[in-house]
Amino acid sequence: MNPFLPPELEREIFETTVLISPRSICNLLRVAQRVFEWIQPFLFRTVFVQPRAETMLAFLRAIQKMPKSLVASFCHNSVQNLFVHRSLGLDSEIRFVVAACSGVTNFVMMSSDPSIVPLLATKRLQRFSISLAQLFENGTLLPNLRHPVFAHTTHLTLFDHTHNESDWSVFTVLPALTHLCLQSFVHRSQLVGILTGCPRLQVLVNMHIDTEPEWGLADINARLLIDDPRFVLFAFDRSPHTYARDFKAGLDGRGDFWAHAAAFVAKKRKAEIKPASRCWICDHDGIYRRDAVNILERSCVAVIEVRSGGQVEMLV
Repeated sequence: MNPFLPPELEREIFETTVLISPRSICNLLRVAQRVFEWIQPFLFRTVFVQPRAETMLAFLRAIQKMPKSLVASFCHNSVQNLFVHRSLGLDSEIRFVVAACSGVTNFVMMSSDPSIVPLLATKRLQRFSISLAQLFENGTLLPNLRHPVFAHTTHLTLFDHTHNESDWSVFTVLPALTHLCLQSFVHRSQLVGILTGCPRLQVLVNMHIDTEPEWGLADINARLLIDDPRFVLFAFDRSPHTYARDFKAGLDGRGDFWAHAAAFVAKKRKAEIKPASRCWICDHDGIYRRDAVNILERSCVAVIEVRSGGQVEMLV
């Protein structure tokens, strides 16, 4: 009698192999049909969405080849991270992907319209990057954060300019919020109000677009004079390409701006940042070095890109 492993153990071995070595997934998909069914969802942990994008088309082709009875569970169990690039509108394919991927917890949308809100309402979005102005289209922005779609959000990035808003108390009622990123100019009183009113908040990032990282942030830092260690200034190019690159870095363990901000806050609490009044990251802080990571804890296994001719390449 030939020795064999229980199917449950065999499956765990293959899934662990994919976690440890994402680039092995293409070869493992060819081992056997049962192995293909086990690890195919890992191929689509992260999907980048834009009209006619190869990553999205590969996902749609995979769905079209499977029985309709399996599509809903496959979409729910496979895609965890969804990045929607800028587009002029949401075509039917984009709407389908956003609606079908009910298990998404990490969602970035560089442009939007109100029609997508019902598609997001059923998801438990933990990391959410969005423009409130494009999502809700009403006179004020921040009151929209009371919408149930934000009920599970821990990491919230707003692409809007919010300094003219008045209802800043809304951040205190977000039940899960621990990390908040606001774009460009924000009044000191508004930032202090958030830090004071949100004791659960671990990191507050103020992101400045196209600002020189050293003297530009130093000038902003001198005007704000915020001494709370949770506050971090960043200079960032918010182009879709740059933001997507940072998004991938966070998923594969290299660290996105959230990870860098958290590392800076930890160093500041230990009095390792000099001078103590500095609220932005410098190269000599050692935060941007690529440190070793436990890849078993990565939230993403692989990003796929389908080349011409059908060749699949792992982007990790």
